[in-house]
Amino acid sequence: MKKYFTLSIDLLGSETKLKDILTGLNQSLLRNLNYKFRLYGHAEEIKKIIHNFKRLSEVSEIINCESYISMDDKPSDILNKKNSSMFLAIKSVSEKSSDAVLSFGNTGALMSLSLLNIKTLKGIKRPAIASIWPNIKGESIVLDLGANTKLDPRYLIDNSILGSSLASILFKIKNPSIGLLNVGAEEYKGKDELKAASDTLKDFSKNHYLNYYGFIEGNDISMGKTNVVVTDGFTGNISLKTAEGTAKLFQSHLNDAFKSSILTKIGYFLASLAIRSVKDRLDPRVHNCGIMVGLNSLAVKCHGQSEYRGVSYAADIIYSLLENNVNDKIQHYVDDIQNKLVE
Repeated sequence: MKKYFTLSIDLLGSETKLKDILTGLNQSLLRNLNYKFRLYGHAEEIKKIIHNFKRLSEVSEIINCESYISMDDKPSDILNKKNSSMFLAIKSVSEKSSDAVLSFGNTGALMSLSLLNIKTLKGIKRPAIASIWPNIKGESIVLDLGANTKLDPRYLIDNSILGSSLASILFKIKNPSIGLLNVGAEEYKGKDELKAASDTLKDFSKNHYLNYYGFIEGNDISMGKTNVVVTDGFTGNISLKTAEGTAKLFQSHLNDAFKSSILTKIGYFLASLAIRSVKDRLDPRVHNCGIMVGLNSLAVKCHGQSEYRGVSYAADIIYSLLENNVNDKIQHYVDDIQNKLVE
């Protein structure tokens, strides 16, 4: 008998429309029949829309919440909002009422409340936000994208372990290669914290604990030089926003070019399937979910202005991770490396 997975969703505190969230969840449910949902938000508003999705309505529990965490809330405000949609959604995971949590709200609040309630895996000091990025060769795992803005060698090493384990599970490859993002590939370049992390990762690689490639530059991400790209949260978040902006710029110029004359419109018609495939692959509205790796249970953050396709993509990723027992495998991976270090 196939196991059901329950996903708690924080529906408040962002600019993502309720209709988009429910539409995206419904689309994911059509592909992942063993899903159940706990919806935290304004019950009356949810009921007005969810009746349009019969199957989704049947597998969803609605929990009414009047309080929510806004994007501008201070840390002191966040801790006091124990009846907020985000707090209750995370609490359901810590109490084992659900298997994972999805939010579109305040990233810092989601990280802080998840750390307090779900806590980190044994051996991991701080979790990181990871995402799957398209590149020329396929896809890569990039982390951290904003969880820890401090540049700390320990965080970078933890991110390498977490990213490597996630890549091996999602991409089904052994010994995924790891690159440390720097201003240059030369060993003498970069801050002391980066050099210290690199030296430790070299030792890990020599002893076959990890497959460390070395320093990589920003343009190497899209080239797919390594399966995993590791950086601090400050640099990672800027890289993410830059990549999103570049993708939108490319799409805008492409649309303008194909509308410029009758010949280009004909060309667009003839190549429409291929162009649509490229657009979908690079669409930042779709690839917009951040996986908080290093916690005892899954917590995923979507962009605060997500569309239904991004919601659907995020729900699909969560289902796949749950189905593959990702947390158990990551913990085993971390334990295995730490045991080797003790030896």
